Amino acid sequence: MNILIFEWGSYTHKDVVDAFKRKGYKIRIVTHRFKDKNVDNDFVKEFNGYLDEGEYEFVYSTNFFPLVARSCNEHSVRYISWSYDAPLDVPDIERTLGLPCNYAFMYDREQVNDYRKLGFDNVFHLPLAVNTRRLDSIYLSAAERKKYRAQFSFVGNLYDSMMPDIRSVMDEYHQGYIDAVMKAQSKIYGYYLIDDVLTDGLIGEINEGIRKRSMECRGEQDNGTGVFRINRPALSYAMAAQITREDRLLALKLLSNHYEVKLYSGEKNDLLDKVTYMGTVDYDSEMPKVFKASNVNLNMTLRCIRSGIPQRALDIMGAGGFLLSNYQPELAENFIDGEEMVMYESIEDMYAKASYYNANPELRTEIAGRGHERAAVEYSYDSRIDAMLSASLS
Repeated sequence: MNILIFEWGSYTHKDVVDAFKRKGYKIRIVTHRFKDKNVDNDFVKEFNGYLDEGEYEFVYSTNFFPLVARSCNEHSVRYISWSYDAPLDVPDIERTLGLPCNYAFMYDREQVNDYRKLGFDNVFHLPLAVNTRRLDSIYLSAAERKKYRAQFSFVGNLYDSMMPDIRSVMDEYHQGYIDAVMKAQSKIYGYYLIDDVLTDGLIGEINEGIRKRSMECRGEQDNGTGVFRINRPALSYAMAAQITREDRLLALKLLSNHYEVKLYSGEKNDLLDKVTYMGTVDYDSEMPKVFKASNVNLNMTLRCIRSGIPQRALDIMGAGGFLLSNYQPELAENFIDGEEMVMYESIEDMYAKASYYNANPELRTEIAGRGHERAAVEYSYDSRIDAMLSASLS
């Protein structure tokens, strides 16, 4: 059984490949760095050549790529994708997602429901996985435990949102309206109200305001050709990224005023003057050590991930670390809050629970152990790939 895997630098690539090999598949791996996810003639020629050279039961990639889908469709080869990004950064994804070759698996149930409502019955809900076998084999030396030890750690981006730039071209009324929506969303966990608020009518009003303001500034009277326009997905993501950035900065700032906090990120922020900035860490070799050595590992989910369990949360539990996460519906449904991990529903709740569990090491250890056991049993790559193949190859 031969399969072709398109690899682009995904974090989970090694764990996915190992799982496929355990299933008995013979694997060919090809790589490419896109100029454009929707237009890249060099890639199309190259990938078509790979499909012409061999016979494959299916093509697989982590995350969905429209050019892979088009090539597979032309060759009548099944294309299976399993995405750990939500939402997917694929412009005009609807143009290729519905191709008959596709079997697209996504971990956020609400995102899947949206695509299903649009008629994409080849989109499936599949939670992410964690390789506890690999993570359990990682041990820390005394020096490493000292290096990574912290009361609180966060591994992740702070997010650089386009929202300030987008807001700057809006009229005053819509600036205030969008600010109010973001303020309301910042206080709500487990429900993403932004997509309900951003109706086609509101987007039209915002763009009309942008057009008028641009014409006034330029002293021109025309049809607005060339004026910046915003679409619903872009505005939704920008708002979510801005709220998430503020979530993370506020949580880290608050905790660092009283505790030792380490940040593993590509951005060092001047507002976090009491946070110990550690730079980035390698996903496979270093990140698990952070999770194992920290008293409390924080998960602060990108706000437009409406229901799913992010990879970070599973990686923390899979490494045997103690997880403190914002409320996520699927996390609440599949893990027991207070017994296998801990969730918070406000910044005040986060601080109270962070302080409590930091001061109770035995309880932390018990909870982390039960979370690890659940992740190992129910979130393995083997079981996830079994489910994937059952849905796509039946």
